Amino acid sequence: MPEHFTLILELVALSLGLALWTSLIWRTRRGILDRLNNLALQSARAITSRRLRRISARRMMQIARIGTRLLSILLLLCGVFIWATLSMETIPATREAAHAVERLLFEKIQALGLAAASALPDLAVVAFIFFLARMAHEFLNHYFLAISEEEIESSFFDPVTAATTRRLVDIGIWVVALVVAFPYLPGSDSDAFRGVSVLAGLMLSLGSTNLVGQFTSGLSLIYGRVLRPGDYIETAQGEGVVERIGVVACTLRSPRDEYLSIPHSVVAAGLKNYSRAHTGVRFATEVTIGYDTPWRQVRELLLAAAADTPGIRADPPPLVRQAALEDFFVRYELLFTPDSPANRIALLGQLHANIQDRFHAAGVQIMSPHYLGDPAQAKIPPRSS
Repeated sequence: MPEHFTLILELVALSLGLALWTSLIWRTRRGILDRLNNLALQSARAITSRRLRRISARRMMQIARIGTRLLSILLLLCGVFIWATLSMETIPATREAAHAVERLLFEKIQALGLAAASALPDLAVVAFIFFLARMAHEFLNHYFLAISEEEIESSFFDPVTAATTRRLVDIGIWVVALVVAFPYLPGSDSDAFRGVSVLAGLMLSLGSTNLVGQFTSGLSLIYGRVLRPGDYIETAQGEGVVERIGVVACTLRSPRDEYLSIPHSVVAAGLKNYSRAHTGVRFATEVTIGYDTPWRQVRELLLAAAADTPGIRADPPPLVRQAALEDFFVRYELLFTPDSPANRIALLGQLHANIQDRFHAAGVQIMSPHYLGDPAQAKIPPRSS
């Protein structure tokens, strides 16, 4: 009877210890969660946007809760395991089973420790490779950033090519470091690693065909120095000022304040860069006038309309040429240079209005785009207009 009574007392004491351990874990977890919530709220106060502040605080609290709960569950399971093994050791019938479970656990821990110890030399090699890659990354990153910010000059790179080269070199350094360090990673020769490698290679080969084409087109635009941020360009999908040259696409701001994203292959196929002319790019507009109007008069009227238009440069001066002698009319082309190519659309609208005013004031009919014959009544607005 005393032996059974002692056994019962030991089991009750162990159960009370487990309950105390569980209560301690629960209270500690609640205290940690409250503390982390306060830290998350304090960190989120620095965010000016109220919506982003709520999102950031909620995300940080979610991460804190998940980590704290996982740690508390792990500690609770450790307590349950210790309680179970000690209880089994207390009971004579299950004492051998408890010893077997303990030996098995210690063997697993010992095996993990030996595996970790044997992996230390390989991990040291991986750390050394990472250190070398980090040093190369920092050195080249500062060098190309200095060129991008025009702190130093280079005969090979300008600010745009330096920024692109910096990103390419960063990717190349870390890819090479990963390839060199991969054989030294623990478990790199396992079937799981091989399966992941095959899957990653398959996904890359299937999804990178178009991406590689856009990427190489972008490199040809950048390193060919035919395109720079701030240039005014025209492509098959629109025109505007280049705001950014990305990895696979260019972003433009159109004269209508539209934000255009155009793939590099489309840009390279039909690019017109109006910001690369040495003396300013020349735009053209056309009118067709009948053969009965002297060409000298037409020339003077077009030049006068160009002089009336603010934003057209006097040097180089506007030029009028007879582009074609058609069957029923002469096609005249007015060439002019704007102060800023980005104002081309607005400038053309004002120029067309001035051309109409000059020709109407002189009594000359504009029969564009097709002139088939003189009408019975001249197509000229009344003077009062």
